[in-house]
Order: sequence, then structure tokens, then C-alpha cells
Amino acid sequence: MSRHYRDDARHYYRDAKQRGRAGVQRARQRADDMSQDLMEHAGEAWRDTDDYVHRNAWSGIGVAALAGFAIGFFVGRR
Repeated sequence: MSRHYRDDARHYYRDAKQRGRAGVQRARQRADDMSQDLMEHAGEAWRDTDDYVHRNAWSGIGVAALAGFAIGFFVGRR
């Protein structure tokens, strides 16, 4: 009877170990997929931003100058 329990325990251990490995593999695959999607979206956002700045260069320069002026004004008041 003791041998039967030992064999059952080994079987459950192997099964749990196999399911655990499969779960880790699925999690890794999902993380890789999400990482790939994130990289694609980031690249797309970068290209869109770059295109916008190239098409509206003077607006970008104006915003940067205004922000620099505001920062300089508030820092200079100290």
C-alpha cells in the first residue's frame, strides 16, 4: 500500500511540474507578444511625432521658445 501512495505522489508531482512549466511558457510567450506590440506602437508614435514636428517646425520652435521663456522667468524671480 505504501508503494501505491508513493507512485501516486510521483505522478501528481510530475503532473504539477509539467503544468507549472507549461504555465511559465505561456506567460513568457504572452510577455514577448506584449513587448513586441509595445515596441511597434512606440515606433509608430515616434514616427508620427517626428512627422508632425517636421510638418509644423515653426509651431514646435514657438512652443519650445515659450516654454523656455516661462521657465527662465520663474527661475529668475527667485
